[in-house]
Amino acid sequence: VLPSISDWGGRLKSEIDGKTRIWARISKKRKVSILVLLLAMGLTIKQILDSICSPKIFLDSLKRKKRREYPHSTEDAIVELYRQLYCIGGDLIFSESIRKELQKKFFQQRCELGKIGRLNLNKKLNLNVPENECFSLPQDILAAIDYLIKIKFGIGTLDDIDHLKNRRIRS
Repeated sequence: VLPSISDWGGRLKSEIDGKTRIWARISKKRKVSILVLLLAMGLTIKQILDSICSPKIFLDSLKRKKRREYPHSTEDAIVELYRQLYCIGGDLIFSESIRKELQKKFFQQRCELGKIGRLNLNKKLNLNVPENECFSLPQDILAAIDYLIKIKFGIGTLDDIDHLKNRRIRS
């Protein structure tokens, strides 16, 4: 499990289950496929596969889904994410109001990292995001997923959460 802890707003946890499927858990709600989340945030499948170091492992984790096909567009992904988060059955049609609600609740200024969070994330995941960008971006999630895959297959190293360098006192 790889949490993204925010100063303000929702929390996002990335996790790999026993069948090596990659999930995102948003604000302790239902877990959704990481592909659905990334597509809903505006990335394309090509951008996702070009940005990660191990696209074969990522693609293998997606093939294990039985129920439905994955969405092929941002609009389909937004509808699927809305359906999974709010447990809506039946046919749901994409509308701008659904996009705006998800933007407001999860993507737009919801996962604020703060300056120290941005510095730590850039350092840990080797990102080149400016320090004044204090909100979680799609490339942050992609880099975190890539790091999680590396850890799962023994390439990366785990942090000791009890070590003082990983602690911060807020005053």
